[in-house]
Amino acid sequence: MDTRRLGYFVRVVDTGNITRAAESLHITQPALSQHISALEADFKTRLLERTGRGVEATDSGRSLYRYAQGILRLEKAARIDLCDRTDSPAGLVTVGLASYSMASSLAVPLLRIVRERYPNTQLQLIQNLTVVMSQALLLGQVDMALIYDPGYVKGVVVEKVLEEDFHLITSTKTRPMAVCGDGVTLKDASRLDFILPSEVHTVRRITDAAFHAAGLHYSVVAEIEPSMVLRDAVVGGLGATVLPLSAARTYFAPEEVRAYRFADARMRTGMSLCTSEVQPLSDAAKLVADVLRGLMTDVQPDGGRLRTADETIS
Repeated sequence: MDTRRLGYFVRVVDTGNITRAAESLHITQPALSQHISALEADFKTRLLERTGRGVEATDSGRSLYRYAQGILRLEKAARIDLCDRTDSPAGLVTVGLASYSMASSLAVPLLRIVRERYPNTQLQLIQNLTVVMSQALLLGQVDMALIYDPGYVKGVVVEKVLEEDFHLITSTKTRPMAVCGDGVTLKDASRLDFILPSEVHTVRRITDAAFHAAGLHYSVVAEIEPSMVLRDAVVGGLGATVLPLSAARTYFAPEEVRAYRFADARMRTGMSLCTSEVQPLSDAAKLVADVLRGLMTDVQPDGGRLRTADETIS
């Protein structure tokens, strides 16, 4: 298989338009169309279909797209590794980071340490993927992933590194919540409008489960995946959200929000460093994993600069 054609196919899917893809690849549109046709002939299935706005992947095309990302990443990693034969560890290392988690706060420190210690190692940090991170490991799209504990996943090694409680996060522009003991009750929280990620996200699933177990309904007025959009919406007082404190510290300044413990619910999950059981880590990836573990030991889940309800409400 010509991996160059896979790269062309991925670019077409990403842009959703053959003309724009051809321009970005610096080839003619007819030549690009021929490459796509050759792929479809090779796999004996249609990979793209035309729409009013351009093209989009068929079901088969979406499957190939996922595998193509892993194949292209491995090819790039091999080229970097084989072209650099210095004493310093070299290669491409791709790390998946769970959105709406403390993983985001480790991205810059991880990059800084790797640049200082292993300058020939190229880091690729990914937060948004078309598949969940555990599947991305199996597809070869990432070397490792720092994610909410996925439970048992065949073919994935799960190393639990941290546990955190979720907190209710509200804007300081809204009225303070009534505190019961050292937190707020689910019943009081259920009267708020919520802004959360989609139902497939761990944060949302844990929040849904807690309110369901208490026999309560709560209103989700918006589902938002880009974390900075959620940040601005919560700060602007458009709704409350639920996050671990470490993630809230990453997204919000202390004066922007209040963080409340839940007095009558244990909303808790673990963070895990996950790797493939089948595909061994390269030497460079092993070193990056060690750096991540070191950074995790410095995380204080219940400390930090963001104040909780008992500190912000008299």
